[in-house]
Amino acid sequence: MAVLSKRAYNIQYDPAQNWVNMKWEGYISSAEFREGTELMLNLLIKNNANKVLADIEHMLLIDKEDQEWLISYFLPRAIRFGFRAIALLKPISTFNSNVIESISSHINQEISIKVFNNIEKARDWLIETET
Repeated sequence: MAVLSKRAYNIQYDPAQNWVNMKWEGYISSAEFREGTELMLNLLIKNNANKVLADIEHMLLIDKEDQEWLISYFLPRAIRFGFRAIALLKPISTFNSNVIESISSHINQEISIKVFNNIEKARDWLIETET
């Protein structure tokens, strides 16, 4: 199992579920955010997977430029490579909760996205989600 870890994030492929697990902690610089997000996509592509389980509960901030980068550049490219579903653990930060809602509104129906209060329910939803 490939594990890619830095202070701000831990990203790994879960072969049993055929999805990528991401865990983000604390303040994430723009460089770390983009690097970690690209690593997630590379693991999806490498493993022919299309789902992500993302624990962003303790992530503090996704800045405006990174939100725009995610919406206009990253997500269209990820969709072309087959990214289809993401379950998110709800951030404690109200700001990031609002960011997730904003980003979700820009993802037509090409990616299923759902926010959960606990990781078990997020896993169950991903298992049940057809892609």
